Amino acid sequence: MNLFKKHSSLKKVYYRSFVLLIVVPILLLFFVSLSITRYMMQKNAVSNIQNSQDAIRSSLTEASRKTALQLSHLVFVNNNEVLSLAAAINSSYGNKRYEYGNRLNEMFRVAAAPSQNTISAMFYMKNGENVYLKDEIRLPKEEMEGETWYQKALQWKDVVSLGIFDTSRQNITYSRLKSGQCVLVAALSPDRLLDRSKTIEMVMLFDVTPVGDLIKKYNRDPLLGITFLIDKSGTLLFAGEDHEQAADFLKNLSLEDLNAGQNSQCFRRWLPDPYTGRRGNYTIVCSEGGQSGWRLVTCVKTENLTAAYNQMAVIWVVVAGIVMFLFYLFSRFFLRSIIGPVHTMVEGLQELEAGNLDTHIEPAGHTEIRNMIHSFNRMVRHLKVSIAENEQIEKKKHEAEVRALQSQINPHFLVNTLNSIRFMAQVSRFEGIRRMAEALIKILSCSFRGNISFYTVKEELEVLDSYLYLMKIRYSNGFEVSYQIDEGCLEYRMPRLILQPVVENSVVHGLSEKEDDIGHLQVQVSQSKEFLIFTIADDGAGMTEDEIKNLFTPRERRTGDNTSIGVENVYARIKLYFGENCRMSMESRLGKYTRTTIEIPKITEDVKGEPSPDSRR
Repeated sequence: MNLFKKHSSLKKVYYRSFVLLIVVPILLLFFVSLSITRYMMQKNAVSNIQNSQDAIRSSLTEASRKTALQLSHLVFVNNNEVLSLAAAINSSYGNKRYEYGNRLNEMFRVAAAPSQNTISAMFYMKNGENVYLKDEIRLPKEEMEGETWYQKALQWKDVVSLGIFDTSRQNITYSRLKSGQCVLVAALSPDRLLDRSKTIEMVMLFDVTPVGDLIKKYNRDPLLGITFLIDKSGTLLFAGEDHEQAADFLKNLSLEDLNAGQNSQCFRRWLPDPYTGRRGNYTIVCSEGGQSGWRLVTCVKTENLTAAYNQMAVIWVVVAGIVMFLFYLFSRFFLRSIIGPVHTMVEGLQELEAGNLDTHIEPAGHTEIRNMIHSFNRMVRHLKVSIAENEQIEKKKHEAEVRALQSQINPHFLVNTLNSIRFMAQVSRFEGIRRMAEALIKILSCSFRGNISFYTVKEELEVLDSYLYLMKIRYSNGFEVSYQIDEGCLEYRMPRLILQPVVENSVVHGLSEKEDDIGHLQVQVSQSKEFLIFTIADDGAGMTEDEIKNLFTPRERRTGDNTSIGVENVYARIKLYFGENCRMSMESRLGKYTRTTIEIPKITEDVKGEPSPDSRR
């Protein structure tokens, strides 16, 4: 659909142009910019979450390495002396037990060099007893044995296995620890080469890590969401004070999503809000959480990631609204000062086209438009005066023509006189005179009917036949005529007196110059799919190429110069009627022949009865 139709008003074109070229591009640019900004801000927010997870992972990895190294050093130092002392304490009583205990504490302080973060070292014996250093772990051994890391340590002897406790869920020592701390436990089950007494089942070292404080700090920021630590099976290891919320999230997340990929990944899910229960769009960021296959998971509302974007979007919408309002003010000014006066002048032109010469437009708008309106008003006044003057001139010319016509022979008088001659010849039985008068009447009647421009092919051939009858008498039957007529062409319409001038040219300039032989003239009428084809051929004197060219080239003529004017007139008339949708050509050879071909469209009468070149079959 063409939005800028040539018949549309200037105001409509302006509004369409304004919408398509100004409003639409601005809105598209606006929405594209908002989308890009939203994407960049979301990406930046996710990047911040990943940075926080990197900090937690780095802290957890460092704490795991340090705790595992301390436990290894404690077990293997001084030819496994710590294990021997722990076994001796388990099998001794009284002073011996006390003595071995002091030596074990001394060895622990020297060999393990425990930091302030170390809260306990535990030795679980195979007989169910235990020996501890620093604080005693209050969790029963049966609960310890149910942990994955404990079973892994039992399976892989002399290999350190790591686990995590959350003090917000479990109070693991009798001395009070702060809630929400992340306690890292390193466990090792010695084989027979390490534990010569064969009485120790497990050695464990418990350290408080800064991971709990980091997660607690990040979880306070709504843009960073809730971060928690899980193991390979999807079990929640640590979430600090947000344990319940983290547990609710885990219920609605699949293990495949959480464990997919080896590096950091980000995806979105619709999850119930842990506080209100309403489902919302959450962004979940997962990454590796250090050793033992742990993973860090952060759940944050997607709308929180774009909170700053929403504020910026409001500002952009306000700015866009202001810009559109300014464009609206400009449009009103433009329409009132430019388009409005132009539209008024168009209405004035339409009134002038309708014939109202009293049209007057009040000047409005800027200087250029006012000058144009003044020029229009002057033009209308001059036009009115010119039309009045032309009417007077035409009136006088008409009167002169009437006087000139009155001095000429009345065509009807001439036809009536010829009819009287034909009647007298018929009464006197002068058949030749009668036929000549009748042929001349047909030709003159055709010439005098000036209000009809088209005949049928049949009528045109009848006039041509009358003309040839007269010409054969004039030239003493010096030529013969043959016809080849397609009967299907007779009812088509054609401009009158098209064939007669061409035939006259063949008779007068071709056949009349033959001295001894009888000339031959052939008239052929045929048709193609869209055209009528007329061919007039003679075996007369022929013409040169220059002579043919002169026949089709209009030129100024002097008084009395009527040479070949008929052919030129025929060519001009068919061009006037049919334009480029017709053709007239002539070929000749000196002393041999001349052939003229005319092609015109097939036409019939229109609904009003007048022929029309467009009414084709």
